[in-house]
Amino acid sequence: MKYQLPQYVKSMAEGLSKLVDSDMSQIPIVLSEGDTDRDRIMKLCAHAFLRLWTRLALESGQRLNMSPSQFVLGSYEGQMRWVLNEAVDYKGLAQLSIGGVSRRRHSLIAESYVLKGEERFRLFFALEEEKVKNRPVFVNYLVYDSPLKEFDLNAAIAGLKPVLPQWLETIMTGDDKPLWNSCKEKLECVGI
Repeated sequence: MKYQLPQYVKSMAEGLSKLVDSDMSQIPIVLSEGDTDRDRIMKLCAHAFLRLWTRLALESGQRLNMSPSQFVLGSYEGQMRWVLNEAVDYKGLAQLSIGGVSRRRHSLIAESYVLKGEERFRLFFALEEEKVKNRPVFVNYLVYDSPLKEFDLNAAIAGLKPVLPQWLETIMTGDDKPLWNSCKEKLECVGI
């Protein structure tokens, strides 16, 4: 039996998708002299994560954790406008995450990595599946992956949309099943 969203979450989630589209379409391109592809992408992702963090907080009434902290990455000017902190070393920033805790921990993670000598970028959910020796074990579900030079923020957000309603439900209700089940059904499991 396929999981059905509660009606109040379904209504909010439908609106959330449109709001996220609008939020992401307004991300300014912030380039400084000498920026590399990695700088550019991590700045775009920082903007996207700051806007997503704000949107989820506004829609759910819950505050998620961000790493690095939203206060390190930028300053909020209202109306979904963030100004990035130019003192942050975006080239050296390997990973960004937004997460929370229902019964188990969950995070959306953006990271750059190297595979067979090629620099790549991926977006994935890390979901706590169990504890072994009192330490959490996370399983990763891929949202988006591309070579760094071919990164497309719109494609990354499009990959996130199928599970966005269930993520919102997990955040709002504290029930981890919607996000976990949705990731298992709609995303590729890429390891621990």
